[in-house]
Amino acid sequence: MAQHPSAQVSIDATSGKTPSWPARITGTPGVFLAFAWGVAEGTLFFLVPDVLISLAAALDPRRALKHIAAAAFGAVLAGAIMYGWATRNPIAARWTVTRVPFVSMRMLTRVESQYRSYGIGAIFIAPLTGTPYKIYAVTAPSRVSEPAFLLATLPARAYRFFLVWALAGFAGTWLRKSCRFTPAQILATHCCIWVVFYAIYWSVI
Repeated sequence: MAQHPSAQVSIDATSGKTPSWPARITGTPGVFLAFAWGVAEGTLFFLVPDVLISLAAALDPRRALKHIAAAAFGAVLAGAIMYGWATRNPIAARWTVTRVPFVSMRMLTRVESQYRSYGIGAIFIAPLTGTPYKIYAVTAPSRVSEPAFLLATLPARAYRFFLVWALAGFAGTWLRKSCRFTPAQILATHCCIWVVFYAIYWSVI
């Protein structure tokens, strides 16, 4: 028996296909992206991996734990690259880093002061001050050994990623369960929050 066209439209309209992009963000492609983002931000990119980690956590906190590890190990690789560059050519490495958007010579001076005061502990201050990790990497060779710097990088980067994951995971779970937010609404809210955050951050640094 042929189905009435209006009935078919009704079925199609209520089929509610789940979009595929959340699964990619929280799955293996998102994990590889988190690693690449960790490398990029630790070298010459200016947006933190927290942007991706927080989105993945808001969509699926459990699966997003892998993103923390991936971004942290990406930062270790970035640290090795920048440390090695600063060892071979410190002037070029520092000059290039100061050309990254929103990085200044004043930040380099502040980081050098932190190294003098706290030694390797300075790298743990970075996530709390908003000072880019790449600055710590290019100023490290004259202050700490490369093995010590890279060993400290992993927990120093991971603990902030974990805090961002926890906050975004809690907020995302609440929005999905209490406010019935769809993935698209989660994404829109996430984008608005980060736009506001960076607008404030770039206005005060």
